[in-house]
Amino acid sequence: MIRRRVLIADGAPLFRSGVRHLLTREGDFVLSEASDFDELMQAMEHEEPEIALIDLDLPPSGGVAAVADIARQSAARLVVWGFEAEREQVLEALTAGADGFLDKAISPTGLMRALRGMSRGETPLPRELVTVVVDAVHDFEARDRARERVVVLSAREREVLALVATGARNRQIAQELSISEFTVKRHMQNILQKLNLSSRTAAGAFYRALDGGVTTEEAV
Repeated sequence: MIRRRVLIADGAPLFRSGVRHLLTREGDFVLSEASDFDELMQAMEHEEPEIALIDLDLPPSGGVAAVADIARQSAARLVVWGFEAEREQVLEALTAGADGFLDKAISPTGLMRALRGMSRGETPLPRELVTVVVDAVHDFEARDRARERVVVLSAREREVLALVATGARNRQIAQELSISEFTVKRHMQNILQKLNLSSRTAAGAFYRALDGGVTTEEAV
């Protein structure tokens, strides 16, 4: 029988005890435990688990920070879990390097299925989060493409575009940047041409899609 090495990293002794009892009863798991980040790092080094279940609230800095550190140096499958976790927190963990997410309210049978599935390369992720993750990936890709396009703009054109995105009109932009309205119009024409956009409204929406915009230093 193949016995899978699983690490449970959780600050709650009672919760670790329950999971330990469950996995031990199944017989095909070798379990190790950690109650905080330091113990987790030690266990990762000495126990070499194949799968690590990491609580999103792991002391002292949380599971996302732990995943970010471990993912750079371990080949273990990292799964974060928690009760009623915020979607943004789950996405942050996945971005940091987690291989999946489980709700702590999962049934014993569901947990066993998830752990065994991971050994076959499956990714545990609740159905309701799959669409969110896919959409987030598309958003990241769209922002990356937008950032690649915006580098063709001059520093002044980026300043004009940033103000357009706030809803400022030509006169307001001219006053803000101490330039003439004619110059603002010329910059606007250049912006639309360089970004292949059809209107001022589209240009503003384009800039806002950059997650708050880019600074001159980011775009250079």
